[in-house]
Amino acid sequence: MKYLLTVLMVLALTTIGCEKNATESNNTGEIMKHSTVNVKTATEYFGFANNSGSTNETAAHDIVFYAIQWVPAPGAPEIWDPRFKVKDGMSIAVLKDTKLEDVTDVPEMSEFITNYTTETDSWYYTTDEHIVLSYENVWVVNTNDGKFPAFVITNYYDEQGESGVFNIEWKYL
Repeated sequence: MKYLLTVLMVLALTTIGCEKNATESNNTGEIMKHSTVNVKTATEYFGFANNSGSTNETAAHDIVFYAIQWVPAPGAPEIWDPRFKVKDGMSIAVLKDTKLEDVTDVPEMSEFITNYTTETDSWYYTTDEHIVLSYENVWVVNTNDGKFPAFVITNYYDEQGESGVFNIEWKYL
C-alpha cells in the first residue's frame, strides 16, 4: 500500500510539473497569439493546430491571409486592402461586435459559411489616425480536424508601424 501511494504521488508530481506545449491542439480557452508575414509581399497560410504560418501554399493550413493592391485614381497612392479567407471546403462563423473573451460556445452550425472570404466589411480606415482597423468581430473556424478555434484580428501593423501584418489572438472553444 505504501509503495502504491509513493508511485501515485510521484506520478502526480510529475504530471503537475510538466509544462504545457504552447502549440498543443488541446489548449481550450487559452489565448494564443500569432503575427503573419507582411501580406503585402507574401501570402501566409496559417494553421491553428501548430499556431504557425507558411508562405508555402501546400503547407497544412486553415486560414489564408493576404492583401489586394489597388490604386483608387490615377496619381493617388496605392492601397493594400487586407483580406483573409478560410481554406477551400472549410467554414467560418462571424460573430459581429463581439470580444474573444466573451465567446465560450461553438455557434450553431447554421451560422457557418462555407468558403468564407472577407470583403470590405472586415476593416475600416480612420481618417483621424490614418490607420486601418478591424471591426470587433470574432471568427469561429470549423477546421478539418473537428476543432473550433475562435480568433480576432488585433492589429494590421508590425512593431515598427508598417502595415501588412495581421496580428491575431485565438483560442479553441
